[in-house]
Order: sequence, then C-alpha cells, then structure tokens
Amino acid sequence: MNTVISQALATGLPVITTRHSGLPDQIIDGKNGFLVDENNYKELAEKILTYINSSDLWPEFSNFGRDHVLKNYDSNILIDRQVEIYKKLLN
Repeated sequence: MNTVISQALATGLPVITTRHSGLPDQIIDGKNGFLVDENNYKELAEKILTYINSSDLWPEFSNFGRDHVLKNYDSNILIDRQVEIYKKLLN
C-alpha cells in the first residue's frame, strides 16, 4: 500500500500511476484513477490530457476514490485485517 496514493485519493486528487508493485491494488483503472505502463510517456501524456479534456471525470473519480479509500484503507479496517491474519496464523 502506498500512503501517498491513499492520501491523494482521500483528498479527491486525480491519480495517474504506474502498474508497479502494489499500486494497481489501490487504483481501479478508469474508476478512481489511471494506471499506465512504466516508462510509457506517451500513455502518461494521454491520461493527463484525458483529465484536462474531461471536466466530468475529476469529480467522478474523486468521489469513487474517496469512497474506495474509506472502505478499504481506513486504519481501523487495516488493523482489523491484520488482527485476523495473526489469529489465523496462531491457530
């Protein structure tokens, strides 16, 4: 989990990131942000232009992103998940 991505989503900022490590777990491509291949600058530029040229996208992605973070990355939820993992490992 990337804290910067979660914070950006929680505050309603548009997110464009690469398909690297755990980042695709936080971004639902085309719903709360965009995923691009690493080093694909053309694709990155296209996604930036998509945000610029589609004024309705930002609020839509903002709302979905904020809800996604609250439902999946809230600290209480993460702690509960971690406790469940420990319980399973100990039993």
